[in-house]
Amino acid sequence: MFFFKSKAQKVKNKTAAKKKAVSLEDLDEKQKILLMIRKMRKRISPDVLNRAEQLAFSQIGVEPPVPPENEASRLFKIAMANNGERRAEILALVERRVNKRLH
Repeated sequence: MFFFKSKAQKVKNKTAAKKKAVSLEDLDEKQKILLMIRKMRKRISPDVLNRAEQLAFSQIGVEPPVPPENEASRLFKIAMANNGERRAEILALVERRVNKRLH
């Protein structure tokens, strides 16, 4: 029975291999600074980081990059333009795409 295996037959639990810690002595100055920046960025909330980026762009007088618009947002804007003039057409298009992906 499997309950009464001898100690020699028991399977040892395998532990996941841990990453080697990078020693700061092996890195040059640029790599040390980049490593510190990565560690700090991990600790900052993405919302705060995004807002800081936007403020930095405005401070140096550069227009912040506009995030690309996804397809669902674009279709919604087209459907709702002109008091929903093309709403039925856009909904039919979306329905065809969804049904196509399901089959």
